[in-house]
Amino acid sequence: MTTAPDAPPHTVLPYGPGNRWTFTYKGNGYVKTEELALYAEPNGSTLTDDYLANKISTEALWQMWVDEWADSYHKQWPNLYRPGEVHISWYVTTPDITGTFEGASHITDWRTLPGQLDADRGQEDFLTHYTHPTHVVTGERLNWLRLPVVDRGWNSGASNKGGFIQQATGWKPSPLQPTMDVRQIGAAAGLYVPPL
Repeated sequence: MTTAPDAPPHTVLPYGPGNRWTFTYKGNGYVKTEELALYAEPNGSTLTDDYLANKISTEALWQMWVDEWADSYHKQWPNLYRPGEVHISWYVTTPDITGTFEGASHITDWRTLPGQLDADRGQEDFLTHYTHPTHVVTGERLNWLRLPVVDRGWNSGASNKGGFIQQATGWKPSPLQPTMDVRQIGAAAGLYVPPL
């Protein structure tokens, strides 16, 4: 494939703020229009539910979480996860996490892994309940990989569920990224990581 020398570069960026999407609830035909975003939840990161941001540091939460979760998936499913890989659960929501909140489509839900409660039932997600969103102005079908990922924090101004990971490391996953390598991310950020 050749490109003209003066052709503009083609870059696909995340959808910017203010892009709204229209979709219909399959159960009763109710039409919704709202801005959408992706919410990432590395499994086990909800341990923040038991703490206040002004009472425990990001580094302390990181170490507690890493000690419990860094190798838990590899131990249970060694053929599916490498040491240090933690599964990321994904949800479709709004930038301020109000309104819509459904499992993201096109991912593997950890609850459907062998030996889990939902393994035989399969997974439900956004597209189980709603039609595929289209842009309110252009009519373009939503590209799930271009949705922005919600920022999470753990500091005096924000005590978001699981926010200690982004706060401590400066990292957040790419849209629909299935796992995170705890050792790689922690080491790059200069944080505690357990030995292999």
